[in-house]
Amino acid sequence: MDIHQLRVFQAAVKGGGFTRAGEQLHVAQSTVSQHIKLLERELGCSLFLRVGKRVLVTEAGNVLLQYAERIFRELKNAEMALREMNELRRGIVRLGVGPTTLTYRLPPILRSYIRRFPQIELIVLAGNTEYLLDAMKSHNLDLAVVMSTAQYPSLTSTPLGREELVIVLNRKHPLATRRTLEPADLSSLRFILYEKNTAMQNLIDRYFESLGVVPRIAMEVENNEAIKSMVRAGLGASILPLCAVEEEPPEGHLRILRVRGHPLVRELRLLSADSGTLPKAIQELASALVAGLVEPQVRLKP
Repeated sequence: MDIHQLRVFQAAVKGGGFTRAGEQLHVAQSTVSQHIKLLERELGCSLFLRVGKRVLVTEAGNVLLQYAERIFRELKNAEMALREMNELRRGIVRLGVGPTTLTYRLPPILRSYIRRFPQIELIVLAGNTEYLLDAMKSHNLDLAVVMSTAQYPSLTSTPLGREELVIVLNRKHPLATRRTLEPADLSSLRFILYEKNTAMQNLIDRYFESLGVVPRIAMEVENNEAIKSMVRAGLGASILPLCAVEEEPPEGHLRILRVRGHPLVRELRLLSADSGTLPKAIQELASALVAGLVEPQVRLKP
């Protein structure tokens, strides 16, 4: 088994067949088929099932794919490390991050990083925690900023501190005149919240449960700016990260409130490959994220 065979195998999986793999690698389809047969013979198992003109990846093929992607990732890291030793500092760094953190907290951090490493191609992928975890496990990302949800096998996890979430109302709502809310007040609100079965919405669901509140859900929207527009229009209330609303003008349409005695926070973590050696460009980005996102303490107002 050699690197070229693994690249042919990976291309066949990603392309969904031998023909597309050949097109991608600029070789004949028969050459791709021959490489796969040699690989299967050497490993003693089938990597694909041939169903008519289609090829389906077997369980053994999926296992090999995970190892192949890890190998290619380490090769890329080795290349970056050697280039850095020669002061070339070229390469690609892939960062995954949630839309909220990307929109409201990351721009100055990334701007500073790009100025320091102008020859590094920084690719940023936005998505929810579940999507980013899958991308990290598939070795499609170098770093990811996610909500703290559970253990992360085979990944290194670094705490990034906590962010407060707040109740957001239209300023004309009767409850908007309050300084704080009581848990019972939430039962009267129509909420515009996040999609179900996401880390953020699961956190909010547990919060409601801890307060003994069954929320009335009017809409499920994943975009913070869209949610704020709906709240401004008086279509409901929401629960949003404070960083998404703290820059709203005081005379604007949104009112930020908290539930007295019941703060809501989320924890962020930085994930990276569980590797003893990461290229300097990735290490530097990780350090910049930790320095820029970690706050000494979340100051919760009463």
